[in-house]
Parts: sequence; structure tokens; C-alpha cells
Amino acid sequence: RGVVVAACICDPTFTFSLRKQPETMKFGQFLEESMRPDWIANYFNYKRGKEYASNRIDTVSLKEFITSECSKVERFYRLKFEEVKVESEALSKVMDTKGGSVAGMVKSSWKHTEDLRGLYDFCKINSEGVRKALKKYDKAFKATGSNLQMSYLPQIKGEYSFFQYKDALKDLLQECASFWNQDAATKQKTDADLVSALPTSFPLARQIEDQKKVSADKGEDTEGDESEDEKKEKEPEPAADLGTEEESDVKFERQYAKQRDSKPEWKKLLADYQNLNSLLKKLAAVSGRNMAFSAVTSLSMSEHPDAAYGASPEITVDGKSFKEVDWFKLVDKEIDIVSRVTNEEIRRVRNGLAQLRTKSEQWHDEMQDKSVEQSGNRAKALLARMGQLEADAKQLGNDFLALEKFVNLNYQAFEKLLKTHDRLMPATPCHQFYMAKLRNQEWIRSDFSDIFVSLSDVHSLLRQDDSGVKNEDAKQDFVRNTKKYWVPVECVSSVKHLILQHLPVFRMWQGAGDSQLINSVYFDNRQMQLYHGRMDKTPGAIALRLRWYGTDLKTIFVERKTHLDSWTGNVSVKERFTLPENLVVPFLNGSYKVNEYADEMKRKNKKEADINAACKLFTQVAKAIESKQLGPTVRTQYMRTAFQIPFDSSVRISLDTNLAMVREDTCGYASTITERWRRDETQPLRACEHTHFPHAILEVKLQGDVENPPQWVKDLLESGMCTEVYKFSKFIHGSAVLLTELVAAAPYWIDDISIRDSVNASAPTPANMAKLEVIGEGVKRSKHPAPGSDDVNLMGSSAAGGDEGAEHPLLGKMRPQRGAVNGKEQTDFLGIGGAKKSKTPPQNDCCGLFPVQVGTMPRKVPVRVEPKTFFANERTFLAWLHMSVTLGSISSALSVFAEGNSGHGAAVQIMSLLMTLVAALFVSYSMTTFYTRRLAIRRREDAGLEGATMPLLLGGTLVLALLGVLITNVISTGDTPVPPPAPAPH
Repeated sequence: RGVVVAACICDPTFTFSLRKQPETMKFGQFLEESMRPDWIANYFNYKRGKEYASNRIDTVSLKEFITSECSKVERFYRLKFEEVKVESEALSKVMDTKGGSVAGMVKSSWKHTEDLRGLYDFCKINSEGVRKALKKYDKAFKATGSNLQMSYLPQIKGEYSFFQYKDALKDLLQECASFWNQDAATKQKTDADLVSALPTSFPLARQIEDQKKVSADKGEDTEGDESEDEKKEKEPEPAADLGTEEESDVKFERQYAKQRDSKPEWKKLLADYQNLNSLLKKLAAVSGRNMAFSAVTSLSMSEHPDAAYGASPEITVDGKSFKEVDWFKLVDKEIDIVSRVTNEEIRRVRNGLAQLRTKSEQWHDEMQDKSVEQSGNRAKALLARMGQLEADAKQLGNDFLALEKFVNLNYQAFEKLLKTHDRLMPATPCHQFYMAKLRNQEWIRSDFSDIFVSLSDVHSLLRQDDSGVKNEDAKQDFVRNTKKYWVPVECVSSVKHLILQHLPVFRMWQGAGDSQLINSVYFDNRQMQLYHGRMDKTPGAIALRLRWYGTDLKTIFVERKTHLDSWTGNVSVKERFTLPENLVVPFLNGSYKVNEYADEMKRKNKKEADINAACKLFTQVAKAIESKQLGPTVRTQYMRTAFQIPFDSSVRISLDTNLAMVREDTCGYASTITERWRRDETQPLRACEHTHFPHAILEVKLQGDVENPPQWVKDLLESGMCTEVYKFSKFIHGSAVLLTELVAAAPYWIDDISIRDSVNASAPTPANMAKLEVIGEGVKRSKHPAPGSDDVNLMGSSAAGGDEGAEHPLLGKMRPQRGAVNGKEQTDFLGIGGAKKSKTPPQNDCCGLFPVQVGTMPRKVPVRVEPKTFFANERTFLAWLHMSVTLGSISSALSVFAEGNSGHGAAVQIMSLLMTLVAALFVSYSMTTFYTRRLAIRRREDAGLEGATMPLLLGGTLVLALLGVLITNVISTGDTPVPPPAPAPH
């Protein structure tokens, strides 16, 4: 990581800063999200404090609870206070001496600042939690006149010193400010002077400013603490009962106005949606919905004069005539304003980054200069400058994110207006034309990712990143833990900005952008053997692909990924070697031999060990291609932004955008390829031959201690912008969507509603649909179509494969009702809502015991199957058998002890028969469930293993049997004759 500044500034063990509580967030949630993980056991238990109020616990118990929690907080506060005080004293001595390490002083200063800031916010949030808990208790007992805030809160404030944290930490705050050369600013007397004197880079500026405020101590209400009734009173009146489109317009207009008012600087720059929408509705009110237009024209006819009645609707605005063409002119004017504002802001940000880069390079050179004096004063100066540079970089990044939000808001407004125009005035549709014009605007079409590259360079200079050592081996292995996440398009820039503050953009190419084009051609056979192996996570399952970067095909990477179960002690690995593009076809058809490859490596002066390893992989890949009759099947194409310290793979994050997948099964088996090993990019594609994925894919790859990643990685993954999709695979997704007639199972994520439109847009042609032969509960693959048949003909019609609006079979008739995640029909990973009803008829089954899914394709969840999984199934089976044996034993005992021909004996026999029947049902169910689950585990299928129906039925049957036993006993007891009294003794 280089000099210690790298570790202490942008990749610390922990970075804590209590943000302002959002208006829409309750204090309890705010407290949970603001807790420092390593201090979490020492916070006030606010959740339990609320329970005392909601459950109306007596005051004595509440006071005991408050005393106990405050004592816990107080003990921790005193301990940390002493630690921070010792740190401050030691740091002061180091700063006053000469000859020390400037880098070490910078690191110690930052650590002490973080500890002090964390302690300050710890006290503040705990004291606020106590106050709010008492406030809620007073509200719950308002009728009884409870007022603990006024009577009990002052008492505990006098007993526990963490309530007086502002006074106790004041001197430490000012001493810490001196390390940043900000001690003079902290002594300002007025709030206004203090705010103007403290730079935004000073980490403790907010804490010192907060010392002047006493609103919290006075018991004033803070945001996010309203009761549910108070919140309902503040909610706006619901809109009138309008149609779907009208209601959507009203809702969007209200949201647009709210966004506009939240940013005062946007008020005069955002498109005037309200005015344009109002004018449009007025024009629509005076126009006919079906205006007559002649199919021909005459060159000798003049247009309608202004005073004449024409076909265009006309209204009066500010005393002047206003027609539909004037409305279009207003739209054009608003587009020009937005374009001008966006371009000016982009230029400002770029110029600011250029100046900031120059300053950062100067700071970097001074940090590396060992010839100057190494003293505390110099460390203070460099630390203060670094903080200011870091703050400036973050501000420019936030400015760019705000600009993106501004652009998206205007884009949505224009699209909404144009859709409304076509709905209200269908005779003159314009949505498609104007949206094409809008997308061609420079502020939408241009790539501004160079801004993130510049930001990344600035942060990297401030972190003092050092590069690793480039791997020049002919054979390259990668062993690392990988998790994949879906990122909505609207969050891509925010995710990039968060990552580049900790890892630089890794660029191995020349260009201005932050991303590189990557193409990968995956190999498989017509049985999709590799697809099903990767789907089932079979130990030893491989994936083969040819990958190249950018548009230059000089170097092709031949890669093999091998899956190994981690519980066996092995780790999945990716291996690869390189080939020139002109040798790919000879390698695939077997004419290029391994000895020729070895000779080429020797001519390049490669190491003997590297040559042997590369040749071994060469031979294994060639053998797999020949023996399995593999050929090009699916291509993936995307733009990848990689974040990594150069040639250091301990933490690597990649973000793939504009992901597209294309059918590649046009070249035949690899051994028969003589010319092209990939499809011709100049030929058009039909809709059924390609699919576009609507989200970005974030991959987090870790080496070493994968269970404890850096804190900033945890914060990123818990930010709500990333949704983990377990074992997501581009190859599997593309194969399932585009080669549906060849696969026998689909991945579980295919049913997610956020990708439904993307999947439906690639519905197969009717010819391919006819090849889907359904047998029983599975799908039989179609007969192998020869390469170049009608279903993959590039020279055919370029129209969509199926009917417009057709439903993909995976989401239609081949979609099982049971088979999605958690037994649900659809998933909603991103929480977008709006699930659609499936057209799939319900499956037939027998109480959920024997599912019959005719014409469906099962969903597979890539699960790790270990021996203990089978043992757990056996233990469940034995538990059911144990209950069956117990019931059978009771039944046998009852029949043995039943009396002869008496009525009581008959009742006992009936009870015995009922218990025997229940025991037999238990045995039948346990055997069937054991066998079904065993097959599902072996196939790694999501088969609804919870089995909730039959246990309920069996439990109900047992209850009925016991009721029968009770009734029989009651009846038999009533029928038993009373024995005669014993004769009296003589």
C-alpha cells in the first residue's frame, strides 16, 4: 500500500462519522446504522427502551433499566476517554520534537482524530437515545401525567459524566485541531465566525461547531421522532380518483416539484415541466383526437393564414396566439438550456480536476522528499494540505453526481411530456422522434467517465499507492473469492465514486475513459454439457472461453475456469494462456500442436517452469475441446471498469456495464472450423439472437482473509446500491435465454421481475419454439440443428424473432409455479415492485406430495452440496420413523391389553386401529419425502424442500385420531355397568 498515508487516509481500519439523521428515517434505524461495529455492545439499548413504553411497563422497572444502560455506557466512555487523552499527550510530544518520521506523524494524527471523533459521536447519540426513550414513555403515559423528561432526566445527567461530553472533550478537540493547524479557528466565539474559519477538510469541524449548540439538551424535538399519528397528519391529501395515466402525471409532477424545491440552484435551470404540461393539456382540450390530414400535398396551395381556422389547435397565452408548433419550440428551448448548463458544469468540473491534480502531484512530491527536515511542523502542514485536497476531490465528485441527477431529472421530464403529448394528441405523435433527438444530444451521448479517471488519479496520489509486480508468466493462475452483485443503472456513478476513493481505476490501455470493451466467446457442445456442469456446480466442472480486450484482436486469452468444492480443501481456479489471433483457428481444429507452442515460448525466452505449465494447460484444453466436441456457443460483451492497485490482486473490484449476450453457435464444432471462429460482427442480428442485461454487474474479488474484508468494502456492499445475486453467471444467463431449446434447466434469477422485459425481448422464433419437446416434468433437448439452419441464419430477416410483445417461454408456459426462490412465483431482488401475473397455469399436484409439472423447466440454485446435507436429510427421515415407531408401539400395546368381547375392549381396538393408520401415514410420508429431497439435493434443484402441507395434514390427522380416542373412552366409560357393592362382613 506504500507509505503509511495510504493506510491511514482512505483505507483506515475504521472511519466513523455521524451523519445527520434523514427526515424520513426513524431514530432507531439511524442509531443502528450509525453504530461503530467494534463498539456495538456498549451502546444504549434504545429498542428495548421503546418496548418499555409500548408495553406500558411500570416506572420503577424503567428507571432500573435506564440506570443499568447508562452505567454500561459510562464505563466504556471513561475507558475510551483515558485512551484518547493518553494518545493526545503522546502525539503532542512527538509533534514538538524534530527528527521523527513525517509519515508516522501523519498516521498517528489521523488515528487520534478518528478515535476522538468516534468518542464524541458515541456520547452524543447515546445521550440522545436516553432522552428519546424517556420521551416515548411520557407519551405512552400522557394520561397519567408522566413527565420523566423534566424530573428524571436532569437527575441522571448529574450522575453520569458522558452527558457532559461537550465540556469534557472540548480541550481534546482544540488540541487535536492544533495537529491540523486549525487551533486558531476553534477559539472563535461566534457560530458564524467558527463556520467561516473552519475548512471543510477538517474532520472535527462539525463536532466543534456542535459545542455551541444546546438544542438537544433543552429537550427540543429532533427530526425523525414523530409518532405514527403525527406523521399521518403531515401526509398530503391523496389525489383524486383519476385514471391510471392521469394519476401517474399528477404523481410525477408532485415529485418533480419536490426535487426542484430541494435544490434552490436548480429552480431556474430545470425544465419547466409544470408550465409545459399545463399548456399541453390546454391545447389538447381544444383539439380533436383524430385530426384529418391529406395524404398528398399541392405545391401551389398556401398555408392557412394566422386569422383562418386551421388544423392545428390554438389557444391564447398572455394575449397571444399559441399553437402546437409553439409548444414544440418551447420544448426545444428547454432542451437547449439544459444542454448549455450541463456542458458548462462539465467544463467547470474538468478544469477543477486539472488544477487539483497539479496540486496533488506537488503534495506527493513533497511527501516523497527525504532531503528536507522531518519535523512535527512539517507533518502538520502536509496533513492540513492533504485534508483540503481530499475534501476538494470529494466535492468535485459530488458535484458530478449532482449533475447526473440533474440530467436524469430533466430527461425523465421530457420523456413524460412527450408521452403525455402522444396520449392527449394522438394525431400528431412525436415521442419517438423527439426521444431519438434527445438521445443524440451531446450531454447524453458523450462519455464523461474521464472525470472519474482524473478523480481516481488524485485519490491515488493522496494515498501514495504503490504498484505490485506484473505477472509475465505464460500461464497465469487466479485463486480468489468472488461475489457478484446487481447494480441499477442509476447507481452506477455513485458506486464508482465510492470505490475510487479507496482503489484506483486500473487501466492497461490508452484512452480517456474509465472502462474497456471485453468480449468473451464461451464454448460448449449441443448437449450443453459445460452449461449444466456449471449450473449444477459439479466438482471439476469447467468453463472454456476465448477472451480479448478492446477492439484489437492481436492477443487472445484462452481461459479455463474449474469449479472445486471448498469443503474438500480445494479452491476454484481460473487458468489461462495467450495465443495470437491468427493461431486461434489452427489451435481449435488441432493443426497447431503443443510442441510448436513450446518452441514459440522458448523463442520469447520464457522460463522452463512457465513453459511446462503453459503447455500442460494447452494440452488439457485442446483435449477437452476434441473429446467433448466443443464449439463457440455464446458471446458476452460489456464495458468493464476495474478498480485495483496495479498488479496487486488482494482486493479487486470490477463493474461491468452495457452487458450484451449473443448466440455464437454458427461456426459448428471447433474441430471443423477452417475460417471464422466467431460470428461476423458486420452482419445484423435478429432479436432472438441477442439479449441485453438491464443492470450493471459488480464483482468483488478478494484474496487472503476473505471473511474480513476492509471496512469500506463492507460499507459499499451494505449501502443499498448493490444486491447480491448468488453465483450469477453471464454465460449461464445468456445460454438460458438464447439457447432455450438446448438447455434442461434455468437459473433461479431468471424469474426476477427487474429483468423480465429484457428476457421477453429475446423470445425465440416460432421455429425454435416448435423444437421444445416436453416430456414429463423435464424438458427434452431438441434435435441438434445443423449450423447455418434457419434458427441461426444471419442473412435472414432482421425482424424480431417472435411476435411483438411475445412472452419468453422461460417466463411463460415453461415456467414452474414452484421453482423460484423461496417457493415464490417471482423474485424482486432490487425491490422495484410491480410484479406481473404469470400466464402459466397452476401445476397439478397431490397436496404438494407428488408434484406434476407438465411442460415446465426446473430452476436451479447453485448450492454447495456437502456430505452433511445428505446426513441432514437422513436425520429428518429417521426422526419421522421414530415417531411412526412410537405410534405403532402404542397401537400394538392397546390391542394386546384389550379385553375380550366387552364394549370397552371394542373401543380399545378402534383406538388401536386409528393409531396404526396414523403411523402408516407417517411412514409413507417420510419415505416419499426422503427420496424426493435426496433427488433434489443430488440435482441441486430448488424444489420447495420446506414441505409445509403434508406435516400439517399429518398433524391434523393425529389430532383427529386422539379426539377419536377421547370420544371412544368417554362412550365406553358411560356404557360400563357399575359393579355391585361388596357384601357386608358377618
